[in-house]
Amino acid sequence: MPTSNVISIDVEDWYHSSLDLFKDSDVPHGSKPEPSVVNNTLQTLDLLSETGNKATFFILGTVAEHYPNIVKEILSRKHEVATHGYSHKLVYNMKPEEFKDDLKVSLEHLNNAGCGRILGYRAPYWSITKRSLWALDVLSKLGFKYDSSIFPIKRGLYGIPDAPTVPHKLPQGLWEFPPTTIRFPGINIPIAGGGYLRLTPYWIVASAIRKSSSQHVRVFYFHPYELDPTDIKVKHKVRSAGSFAYWLQQIVGRRSNPDKLKKLLSEFTFTSIRQILETLEGDKPLNSNENISNN
Repeated sequence: MPTSNVISIDVEDWYHSSLDLFKDSDVPHGSKPEPSVVNNTLQTLDLLSETGNKATFFILGTVAEHYPNIVKEILSRKHEVATHGYSHKLVYNMKPEEFKDDLKVSLEHLNNAGCGRILGYRAPYWSITKRSLWALDVLSKLGFKYDSSIFPIKRGLYGIPDAPTVPHKLPQGLWEFPPTTIRFPGINIPIAGGGYLRLTPYWIVASAIRKSSSQHVRVFYFHPYELDPTDIKVKHKVRSAGSFAYWLQQIVGRRSNPDKLKKLLSEFTFTSIRQILETLEGDKPLNSNENISNN
């Protein structure tokens, strides 16, 4: 295995992907993302090129719908494209049929943007939890080969704290690729990305990578907007303490994060989940132009 570090990018704009935490916003799920997602994703692609890394891009369906050229650019630079669903609704707030329809719409827009077969899925806010494990059956029936949605921690919004912390095969036949955690003291501490990576001192993250076995796959992630400290504007009148607290939380660590990500991607080598999956399964390169079944 040439590298066991994965870097994954959740391609979404900050505001429209935060609607479940902005209870005082009247913006509906599935609205057109802000154009900043395009420039920030281009900046992400340039960073990956500069540091010589490949990545998996979990693209929100609304991004593919309104900005298909950025999907084509990702493909042209030989990165993996996977789906982040269409509307960024929490999975456990959907019924199975609604979830299935959301997936199909996301796949349709990715297909229209030039994608072939989509192998992987990541739920908005890691929202495959114990009360939405039925989603794994839906993914399996649609022909996905892996999921990366189960965070092995406990938070109010998401998490299954006793879930495995390394990639593993699920009863549904899918592989699960959980985000990276470290064990201390007796609990899983998240360091993989987002606010966790912004707030974790760099030396802890680097040390965790160096101390891990070469066979221990470590999955990291970030969002394109985290490379732009100015992309943090609230587009409605904040009327609740919860919304204000969430906004403040998103600001913390934003200015130093671009340098931290560049250092991480420069010091270590990263690849896509697809590449790791081929190694785990001993598959021939997964280069089929077929689309996922819509049955």
